[in-house]
Amino acid sequence: MKKPLHVLFLLAFLAWVEANAQPVITYTNPEELLSMGSSGTYFVDHTNRLSYTDVLKISNDQFKPIEGNAINLGFEHSRVWLKFDLRNATSEKLYAILLTQDIDYIDAFLKGKDRNYFVETGAMRPFERRLLGINSIVLDLGRQPTQMLLGVRDMNGMSLRIKVGTLKPLAEEVYHETLINAFTFGALALTLVFSLFIFFSLGDSVYLLYGIHVLFLSLVFLSFEGYLADFFWRDMPFMNNGINTSLIRLGTLLTSIWFSVSFLTMRSILPKVHRVFVVLGWLAVATFLVKLLGARWAEMAFNIVTFITFVSFLAVGSWMYRQGFQSARFYLLGWGVFIVEILAVELALLGVLSFDHFFTYYGFHIGATFQVVFLNVALFDRIQTLKIAHNEARALALERSAENEQLLAAQAQLLEQKLEQPQATPTPDIHLLLKEFRQQRQKVKKIAIATMEGILLFPAGDIVRVEAMGSYAYVHFSNKQKILASRSLAEFEAQLSEDPSFFRVHKSHIINLDYVTKYIRGAGGYVELYDGSSVEVSRRNKADFMKTMNLEA
Repeated sequence: MKKPLHVLFLLAFLAWVEANAQPVITYTNPEELLSMGSSGTYFVDHTNRLSYTDVLKISNDQFKPIEGNAINLGFEHSRVWLKFDLRNATSEKLYAILLTQDIDYIDAFLKGKDRNYFVETGAMRPFERRLLGINSIVLDLGRQPTQMLLGVRDMNGMSLRIKVGTLKPLAEEVYHETLINAFTFGALALTLVFSLFIFFSLGDSVYLLYGIHVLFLSLVFLSFEGYLADFFWRDMPFMNNGINTSLIRLGTLLTSIWFSVSFLTMRSILPKVHRVFVVLGWLAVATFLVKLLGARWAEMAFNIVTFITFVSFLAVGSWMYRQGFQSARFYLLGWGVFIVEILAVELALLGVLSFDHFFTYYGFHIGATFQVVFLNVALFDRIQTLKIAHNEARALALERSAENEQLLAAQAQLLEQKLEQPQATPTPDIHLLLKEFRQQRQKVKKIAIATMEGILLFPAGDIVRVEAMGSYAYVHFSNKQKILASRSLAEFEAQLSEDPSFFRVHKSHIINLDYVTKYIRGAGGYVELYDGSSVEVSRRNKADFMKTMNLEA
């Protein structure tokens, strides 16, 4: 039997209404929090002028469904209105908690059978407007809520996790979040203290640079979690603007470059790569300045520069490890985990991954914790490496001292034999012998090298090159060992100025000309040394170097 045409139309209409109806969130278990994301819809207000009364007039079919429990708004700078229909099947009062703490503006219209009210909150609003006075935003929904309308806007990339429930599970959620945050911040704080302690103990600037980087990383974490406002400027919400957050992130990136360049000694070993990192640093500064002018694409550009920089850290670290720099293995592990987690967060913001997973939602926590743990191990390994190098250098000094004593004894015996032979006038043999004595004494002439553990005396002839390391310098020896000297390259230049074998080819290097095996032409050129190292010759010093080495220009 065929159904009448009007019945078919009615069924089709009811099906359309059901398909386009706003899903209703029904809360039934007072012991649990319920995620609201996938049951809501959103509307983008590109004018940024609509009030909640205007939005209430917009039909449901103009709202788009939210995909996933984590509401991913990406890099949208316009105000986004989120709408949720609610029903409370319990007798207790309900609350909604926003687990993203650094959203600039939140306009909440809460509608219910027992009451309606509107509240303006968020990071850029006065802290006293928050219901519970904590870093997370909590909204009182009442006992009979029917609808929640949220207008959210943020200058940076934004993702939201909103949960609804009674007070007990909400308190448990806050406690759980606080534990995770405390663990992460504790790891960062301990690393900062450790780095500064090692710096003041040893005077190695690498540890100071890492400490500064960890400080900025901690500020990024505190900013994202809303603790900067909670702890330092509750009465100054304007301090939570996206510019300050971007400035802190810029400082984190620049200090990571500074630390990595110093830790991996790129300036001397890979001068061209060092210049690439300098360019990346300036690009990051440029994107920040463009963002100040209001360009929306600047945030994405900054993230791209950051990603390229971090991947470059891995590439250079891998190369250094293959070249025998053992500490680079922990450096790679630290940055590797951090980069993977940050990339996961970025891909989630772009919609490629979901924030529903623990490893994406807590990506920054995981990445930052692993980074500081493994980089701490890398720095500790650096200390051990320096100690081993110091002991080997001391052994070399003792060996050369013994050889010097043997040489002096042999020379004294030979001279005694010559003088016992009666001669009317000095013969050419005596002149040759004296010349050889002078040459041998020059080879074993010692210089004092101040280290972090004392002063060592080394024959100048054993030094292949001296490499600048800020206010310190690495001294490389002919046995391919090195020590960290607590004096600058300029001080070494003054100390070695009377020895014609040493020449400053670059602002970062003094080399022993006796160990030069090859010169490679270029703007300034490069020299290859006995120990296999390659050192750049600056344009300014090229002419004097060519003249000293009797090479054609």
